[in-house]
Amino acid sequence: MTDLELKNRGTMFIISAPSGGGKSTVLKEAMKDIDNIEHSVSVTTRPIRGQEVDGIDYYFVSEEKFKEMLDDNQFYEYVNSDFGPKYGTPRKQVDELLKSGKDVVLDLDYPGVQQLRQLAGERVKAIALLPPSLRILRDRLVNRGTDSSEVIEKRMSMAEKRVKEAEFYDYVLINDDLNTVVEQLKAIILSTRVEKRNISNLGECIKCIVEDK
Repeated sequence: MTDLELKNRGTMFIISAPSGGGKSTVLKEAMKDIDNIEHSVSVTTRPIRGQEVDGIDYYFVSEEKFKEMLDDNQFYEYVNSDFGPKYGTPRKQVDELLKSGKDVVLDLDYPGVQQLRQLAGERVKAIALLPPSLRILRDRLVNRGTDSSEVIEKRMSMAEKRVKEAEFYDYVLINDDLNTVVEQLKAIILSTRVEKRNISNLGECIKCIVEDK
């Protein structure tokens, strides 16, 4: 019998978490053990910081270029603030990854989830990563020592909003134990790959199985 391989159609996994929620750590650990998955690189108008590399950390563009891309419908979603840097998810790069059968991870908040769902529908899986409690989240923000008390209060105000939005997501994970939440995230990604709508060669595989009597 010929070896069968189910080919993945590619899914956009949106991971949302309040600041200090541990999203970067969870994603880094989960993606170590999963192949054919990449993190989406966003477009931004903000300047390069530190050791950031254009095309790897972000695509750094001018305000004029961002507006041109926006007018040309080149974004899946975008944050077009008049009072700060603009951010957008480039449609072409994401589509190329999906077409190659790779899953794509996107770091977005709920407005981005809404925009992507409107454009990509079932190709999107939204995952909310929550802290065990707002008290624990505050402790994490204080202990990491990178923010002033005023910034922490702003982050906590936004965090409560993010937690309440979790009811609109497809999956909800509680980041209490790192190993547990990493395994849960991996399970979501791997199980999505074998949903029949995400198997691009299902008909071919069924035919091969039936004919090998």
